[in-house]
Formats: sequence, C-alpha cells, structure tokens
Amino acid sequence: MAYNSPYRAAPQVNAPPDQTFLWNIFQRVDKDRSGTISDSELQQALSNGTWTPFNPVTVRSIISMFDRENKGGVSFNEFAGVWKYITDWQNIFRNYDRDNSGFIDKNELKQALSGFGYRLSEQFYCTLIEKFDRQRKGQVAFDDFIQCCIVLQRLTDVFRRYDTDQDGWVQPYFAPSHVYKNIAGQTVVTERRGAVVSVAINRPEVRNAVNQETARRLLEELEAFERDPDLNVAVLHGKGGNFCAGYDLKELANHTASLKLEQDVTKGPGPMGPSCLQLSKPLIAAVSGFAVAGGLELALLADLRLVEESAVMGVFCRRFGVPLIDGGTVRLPRLIGLSRALDLILTGRPIGAQEALAYGLANRVVPDGQALQAALQLAEEISCSPQQCLRADRSSAVYSCYDAPSFTQAMQYEMDHGIPVIQSEAVSGAARFTTGTGRGGQRS
Repeated sequence: MAYNSPYRAAPQVNAPPDQTFLWNIFQRVDKDRSGTISDSELQQALSNGTWTPFNPVTVRSIISMFDRENKGGVSFNEFAGVWKYITDWQNIFRNYDRDNSGFIDKNELKQALSGFGYRLSEQFYCTLIEKFDRQRKGQVAFDDFIQCCIVLQRLTDVFRRYDTDQDGWVQPYFAPSHVYKNIAGQTVVTERRGAVVSVAINRPEVRNAVNQETARRLLEELEAFERDPDLNVAVLHGKGGNFCAGYDLKELANHTASLKLEQDVTKGPGPMGPSCLQLSKPLIAAVSGFAVAGGLELALLADLRLVEESAVMGVFCRRFGVPLIDGGTVRLPRLIGLSRALDLILTGRPIGAQEALAYGLANRVVPDGQALQAALQLAEEISCSPQQCLRADRSSAVYSCYDAPSFTQAMQYEMDHGIPVIQSEAVSGAARFTTGTGRGGQRS
C-alpha cells in the first residue's frame, strides 16, 4: 500500500480521487497542522510493505517535484499530485512484481526498465541492484525502485545533453595515464551521488591553481548546491593529486588589466570565487597534495577538512606579496586561534598533515589517495541525519562564532532556530527512539 492503515485506497485507481478522501488523508499526515506536509511527515505516512521506513532520499525527491514554492513541503493542492504520483508508481511496481514478493528482483527490474524503453547491459542491471538494494537481499523494495527510476531518468537526461548527434552513443576520450586533460574543457567538474555532490577543480597541470574562469565556475557550482533541495552535503577537492595551489599567479602577472575585483564583499565574489559564500548546508574539503595560499582559503571555507598524510598546507603567497583576501585572515584565527594563525600567516611556512591535525586545521588525517573517498563516505553519513535539525545546529554554531555580539544573543539565536525543529523532526525522532530505532549509536 502507498499509505499505512487506516488509510484506504481510492475506489477508482485510474480516476482522480475524491477531494474529501484526499483531505482526510492530508489532515492525518499533517501532524503539526501547519497546512504543509514536510518530508518527515510524508515519510511516516508512506509504507513500502517491508516493515522498514520509506527511503528518506526518495521522499525528498518526491517533495521537491511538487514543492513549487520551494518551502520544504507540499500544500493540499500539491498533495493531490503527490498522491497520484505515488499511486501510479504503486501500480507499476505491482505490475512487475510478478511473484508478489513485495520486492523487484533483477529479472523483474529488467522487464520493468525494458518496458520503459531502456536497453541496458547485464552488468548495469547488477550495478542497479547493488546500488538500490538497501536490505542486501538481491532485490529492491518499492521506495528504492522509485529512487532507482528517478536516478536513471536523471542519468538519461545528462547522457542526452552529451549525445549531440543523437545516435545513442557518447564517444569518450581516453587520455594516457600521464596526461591530464580537462573533462569536456571544464575547469570545474561535478558528480552527484544521491544527496551528495562532489565539486572538483580540474586544472591539474597547474596544481589546480584558480584563474578567473575557475573562480566563476566554483561559485556557480556551490551556489547551485545551495539552491538544490535534493542535495545535503558537498565535497570540494582537486583533480590530479593536489587540492589547490592558490590563485594562478601567471594570470595575475600577465592579465592584470582584465582582473576586476569588487571591493565590497557584499556585492561580489572573492578572487577565488565562493570565498564570501555563507552556505546553509555542510561542505567538506578532501585535501591532497598542496592546499596553499588561496587553496588554503578554499579549504577554510569548508566545515570539515579530511587531509591526506603527505598533504602540505600553508600561506605560500607570503613570499610573493599576495594578500589573503579570500577569508584567510578571518577564518584561520577563528579555527585554530590567533597565535597559531599568525605563526602561519607571518612566516608562510609549510605545515604537514599531523601538525594540521594537532592545530585543529585538519579534522581527520587519512592515507594518501583516500581523502576523496573518505570525504564522500562522511558526506553520506551526514546526509542521513535529519537535515532541518542538523542545519539549525550548524547555523547556530556559525552565528555564535562569527556574528553574535553577546552570549545572550547567541543563546537566543540557538533557541529561536531550535524550537521549530522540535515539531518538525524531534517529536518523530523521539517516537522512533521509543520503538528501539537508533539505540546504541546505530542510525535509523
């Protein structure tokens, strides 16, 4: 059933359900009587028939499709669309669940996707089952089947953009392992993994030094992350073994006339691009190789820094008379204290991973070559937590560190932003706890 008992299915599946019928369901799902159904409320109402909670990623995807005003939930008028969407998927699922097991196995998935017009390899079907089989049974439940189809449709849309001649093929470029080449000419490339997006600086031939084009693209991608309701965490890293060597000094030396800097930080981006952003969602830096000068400032923009053992950080621009104007003199002292920050700022000396960890500049040190994978895994873990509460706590911590004029006002900010979360997430979380979910440090 699309909805748990005591809700009954609409009497005529193919006909629009009666408005009174829908209103009764809407009122029962809208626990806080706000007139809007949030993702947590919808998740409680949905059932995948396996006695497990509905996949929160699927719920957020559904909410975002029908939340026209981007308010984090759906009104009654929008709920009618949600009801039809889930009911249509329920009918499709039942049609291809030939053995009535409540799951779709690989053969049933092949039949379903073939019916949608896809012609996929056997290996790709195995990959889909592995990716969306949350219960490790070699098959996918109703909610994961929906998410699988949503992701596949998004991949199809991306494929079509690159299939410029519309022949059903995209010709890849295979560069020798010792040759670095920009992907499709892009200085910044992104990759989505569920609710996580990775943002990579792609100028490995100059240790990912940032020029004007790269700065603009970094800003665009992080602003897109901020706006996207389906994304919870971003990971910033560099291609080719280095995080970022700072601003491209060759461009500074040779194209000074074209370099236009907005002195008012409220009106324009910083030289490195996103340095003036105040994100409402977590950003993790996966640091390998050099993260120096402006590259260090980009790493400081992140909430957390996972640093490889051989990584080098430092204010290397000291020796060339290039100032820190991307937040380095603001964020570094707040992060590690004024004394240690001045040690790095005044000397420009390199700092290794272990010293960075002791200073609090690095949050975790990982073996070489593993920063990105570790950061993505951490991002996925963070993304599984209730997001309204997480973002409220994060916002309060940042406010108390940078903006609060007094202890009392910091405490008031915490209270003002925490109270709304009690009804939206804490009550349902407490209810899950009482049933035994999440005890012993296990995630729900």
